Amino acid sequence: MEIGKTFSFVTEDEQWITKVLIGGLVPLIPIVGLFAVQGYSYRVAQNVARGNPRPLPAWGEFGDFLKIGFMAFVIQFVYALPVAVVYGIFVFLALAAAASVGDSDGGEALIGLLSLCFFPLIFIVGIVCAFAGWAAIMRYLATDTFSEAFKFAEVFAVLRSNIGLFLMILAVGILAALVASVGAIACGIGMLFTGFYAYCMIGHAVGQAMQRIFPPQQPVYAAPGYYGPPPGYGPSSY
Repeated sequence: MEIGKTFSFVTEDEQWITKVLIGGLVPLIPIVGLFAVQGYSYRVAQNVARGNPRPLPAWGEFGDFLKIGFMAFVIQFVYALPVAVVYGIFVFLALAAAASVGDSDGGEALIGLLSLCFFPLIFIVGIVCAFAGWAAIMRYLATDTFSEAFKFAEVFAVLRSNIGLFLMILAVGILAALVASVGAIACGIGMLFTGFYAYCMIGHAVGQAMQRIFPPQQPVYAAPGYYGPPPGYGPSSY
């Protein structure tokens, strides 16, 4: 994966200033703004995967960005449910321990022991679920079929076979968070624009990963098209 390209590709677009300015203001639209920005970043991913040399889309497809962003949110929500379940079990056991032991030192020690056991587990489950969510979103983007995101066996097969790519996306996500924080340090309102830039960085990283996982049938960008079946998809899986 070309991590440096995730930083530089935005400014290679001839209209990047206009697109970034609009992208920085869109999150100010209540609720739908954040969905649209996330959808925009995943359209960047689609364009990168399809070989578009200028992957920043125009903002004229706002409705499509909103749809993609909402679908991605639903996918991420479903794949995050195991984290909520594990955390709910921890809270239940902690409350039960507090009720049975009371406010004594023994109760605090028991809750501390539960924390030592559950917090690493919650962290690990959270990372796995985040990676699986990305893999599911990639299947959705590659096929334009929402149900593909919930073929769990295929999703986890993609994750197991390409764990290095998902670690690289995580690394880009950390770098993107640093980029977003620059706007907050320099000027509070600047975070709107650096935050959007960070979304685009992650979208580019996801697109690079999709190129490896779901090689496009069209090697040179011509027009939006189908990527070819994901692992375990289509007649070859039977």
